[in-house]
Amino acid sequence: MHAILSLLIVLTLFSDNNGISRIATVNKHKSAAESAFKSKDYKTAISEYSMLLDSLGEKDDAAMLDLAHAYFMSEDYENATKRYANIQNAADKKIASIANQQLGVIKSQEQKLEEALEFTKAAMKKDPSNLQARYNYELLLKQKQQQDEQNQDQNQDQNQDQQDQNQDKQDQEDQQQDQNQDQQDQEDQQDQENKDQQQENEDQQQKDQGENKQQDEQPQDEPQETEEEREQKEKEQQQEMFNQRMQEINMPKEQAEMILDALKNNEVQYFQQQKKRSGKKSESDQDW
Repeated sequence: MHAILSLLIVLTLFSDNNGISRIATVNKHKSAAESAFKSKDYKTAISEYSMLLDSLGEKDDAAMLDLAHAYFMSEDYENATKRYANIQNAADKKIASIANQQLGVIKSQEQKLEEALEFTKAAMKKDPSNLQARYNYELLLKQKQQQDEQNQDQNQDQNQDQQDQNQDKQDQEDQQQDQNQDQQDQEDQQDQENKDQQQENEDQQQKDQGENKQQDEQPQDEPQETEEEREQKEKEQQQEMFNQRMQEINMPKEQAEMILDALKNNEVQYFQQQKKRSGKKSESDQDW
């Protein structure tokens, strides 16, 4: 019994020593972190607060807020966001309000104004006396309005650019269509001219063929005969007629020629007598 009691006394003393040692360690790191944060040695402050909260597992929302502030001041916004998010619903409303306020600031820097407004509104709800959160909210509303106007103007400009591009495209299509129509008109005109030329050639060819045909049908101009050729031709015709007549009456050629000579002599005598009579009449007329 005495031995058991002695063991309990030893364990109690050992446990108390461990508790005292842990408290001393926590206070040491917390003090070092607070001192570094006040002197703006954020790297050391982050190291000490991380040892306190992560390694030692200390539950201290105020220390977590300072650790988030140290990340924020070091421009490590990713880790700052994580630490602020851990205490945005803290039991201490002032700490929760500041955490939401800072989350709003980070989102505004990222130009995520709608999210920034939501976090800042939550900060005002957590602590209505948080004047900084209210001021930030008013600034965010103005920025949001300006952003909306810029977006509207940008959308209008984009729409106008799109309309201009569409109009340019339509103009190009109309121009191309006009060019195609002009080309088609030129081709049609050329085709019509070719047809007209072909018809004209055919008409001219038919006309030439008709004239050639008329020339072929018309008798060729006979060479003009001389007086001697004509008399010779008449003699030949008379001789031919005489020969045919003689053949018809079956008279020998020598006899026919004698008769012909006699007739010619009679004809000559007749004309000579006529001339003599005509000459005597003229002389009597003069005497008279």
